[in-house]
Amino acid sequence: MSDYLKNLLDDEKENKEELGSSTPLKNEESTEGLKKVELYKKVEKAEKKSFEAKDEKINRPLILSLIVIVILIPLTVIVSYLLKDTHYYIASVIILILAMIPFFVNFEHKKYEARKLVLLAVLVAITIALRVVFMWIPYFTPMAGMIIITAIAFGPQTGFMTGALSIIVSNMIFGQGPWTPWQMFCYGLIGFIAGLLSKPEILSQMHKIRTAVISFLIVFVLSGLILDTCTIFLSIGEPLEGGALAVYLAGVPVNAITAGASAVFVILFLKPMMDKLERLKVKYGI
Repeated sequence: MSDYLKNLLDDEKENKEELGSSTPLKNEESTEGLKKVELYKKVEKAEKKSFEAKDEKINRPLILSLIVIVILIPLTVIVSYLLKDTHYYIASVIILILAMIPFFVNFEHKKYEARKLVLLAVLVAITIALRVVFMWIPYFTPMAGMIIITAIAFGPQTGFMTGALSIIVSNMIFGQGPWTPWQMFCYGLIGFIAGLLSKPEILSQMHKIRTAVISFLIVFVLSGLILDTCTIFLSIGEPLEGGALAVYLAGVPVNAITAGASAVFVILFLKPMMDKLERLKVKYGI
């Protein structure tokens, strides 16, 4: 569109520079050319506004997600700790509700909403099943791998929702407690970061090994930062420097096993799972 507009402007300039441009015929052609230029300027302006509106629509859920995840959910976790053991159920529900806000902002049509909700329920069920099946192997929990694959397929909002929902539901089997909000935040954040990294295709089924390595690092780092910090605050009470260091060091092998399980799951199931999820997205218009 812009190349065509430039050509029209150049032609119009040449017409004006010609000696015989004052003839009625050329004046008529010049007027017609100016009308075309004005028309294409209007079309180009309308297209620009359309693209800007589309970008704003795409960025709005992401900005809302960042506000919820960076500010509101950490604040809820801190308040839950300050209230000690008495209000962790309320904190867990609040985190779940906050996680739903950016997720539901993406909905536009009722059919799309129902389809995505059903698919989300299935993915959460698979994630929970992975945690239950491997409960007999200490710390070997590949559920984060499934959360990462879901985030790659459906984006950061769905990734966070899958992680948070999987924890609160599976903890009905493994035990609820003041650690639940911390776990929900940790695994939700794993899904959110994986979804963000899938946008520039840093994580993708085309680069399976790279995706597995980055998945290992995400799970290992976030588990250490969030879950080990949770252990420090809940077990030690007033954390001491030496006690905190001991907890972090003791958590290294545990976090490495958990992250390794997730990386193995990504290597084995990334491509087959992504192929099936992509077919579902195309088939049901998700």
